[in-house]
Amino acid sequence: MTEHDDKIRVIIADDVAETREILEKALYFEKDIAVIAKAANGREALQLCKQHQPDIVLMDINMPELDGIAATEAIVAQVPGTQVIIMSVQSEQEYLRRAMLAGAREYLIKPPDTDELVRSIRHVYKLRGHALRGSLAGAGEAAATRPDQGKVIAVFSPKGGAGCTFVAANMAVALKQISNKRVALVDGSLVFGDIGVAMNIVANKTVVDLAARVHELDAQLIGDVTVPHTSQVRVLLAPPDSQSGEAVTADQLRTVLEALRGQFDYVVVDTPTSYDDRTLTILDVADRVLVLMTLELTAIKNVKQFIELAGPLGYSDDKLLLVLNKADSRLGIRAESIEGQIRHKVAAQIGNAPYEVTLSLNQGVPLVIDRRNHPVARDLLALAALTANALHPATGNTTPTSTAAGKTAPIAPAQDASKGLFGRLLAKR
Repeated sequence: MTEHDDKIRVIIADDVAETREILEKALYFEKDIAVIAKAANGREALQLCKQHQPDIVLMDINMPELDGIAATEAIVAQVPGTQVIIMSVQSEQEYLRRAMLAGAREYLIKPPDTDELVRSIRHVYKLRGHALRGSLAGAGEAAATRPDQGKVIAVFSPKGGAGCTFVAANMAVALKQISNKRVALVDGSLVFGDIGVAMNIVANKTVVDLAARVHELDAQLIGDVTVPHTSQVRVLLAPPDSQSGEAVTADQLRTVLEALRGQFDYVVVDTPTSYDDRTLTILDVADRVLVLMTLELTAIKNVKQFIELAGPLGYSDDKLLLVLNKADSRLGIRAESIEGQIRHKVAAQIGNAPYEVTLSLNQGVPLVIDRRNHPVARDLLALAALTANALHPATGNTTPTSTAAGKTAPIAPAQDASKGLFGRLLAKR
């Protein structure tokens, strides 16, 4: 055993000597972290990684000879198991996107707060351990998964205003209607959650009550905290105040979702529009991600960027179901014309009915309950069937015709959903 085998082994790469010293001093008193080498540029960082096989590299994004992005790509390719945390004075989304595509596992704004730095290193190291255990387990582990394990469905959009809450609420009820299986609806927007409004539910118990007791989650506790809806869907609400929601960590949220998976056949999660660590945890855990897009150029651009990032995040193509919401041919853009641009097939379409959708949300009654024969309700039922078939292809169910699309939406090939673990790439925690 070498001197630092029991610690998180870190290399610091920054072209400013003073910054290297500051970072090393910030980590000096952490008993579980050891700085084993320092590099003045990306090329030297790559050489040191090959030599020392570190757990983590703290990588400046702007360096001579080989910049942080190029160095990260090389390290990820040539030194498997080493994780990179990119650091930059720039907080723009494009820098985050470039770092993510290069394979970075975290993105920190310089100078990072010491607590934030240490927390990020430990978090990425923990994820690294999960990933290594997963790769060692191999394909046999997937075969050993419990047959009654539930499926997590995340409803997500990289652009606000796409209708995630409306779709998530109706999806949960539609899945219950078409399958009569156990369905849970989770408000994953822990700070500004709206599922309670969409379902007309007020309750004192929320996700915070489960997060605070992650080591004792069982069927009884989950049953006590989730709220029964008239549709027979159980609902896990977000806390009414943002401060309580902020206190729920990504690890706690992961444990809660996995516990719900063990108690329900389907767990539908209304996912916030962000790339923070909790949102990415939801997407990680999900067996399918319904990516909502509207026919606005800004929404199309954001969806295209997210799909480009899906590969580096470890998501297979069939994990993502691209859904066109508020579909309307009068908007001047056809779904078929943008599929080539975003390089992903539109799996389903939901029609545009702003009055009925707003009324449904204001009344707190999902459209698939109140107006089941409305064209948008039929589109939602078709989407629920499509998703269920993709997750359980052996059932032989057929997908109803989606009225907005005018044809039956294709069923995505069913494969084991990627559980690829990746670091949280939020610039500001």
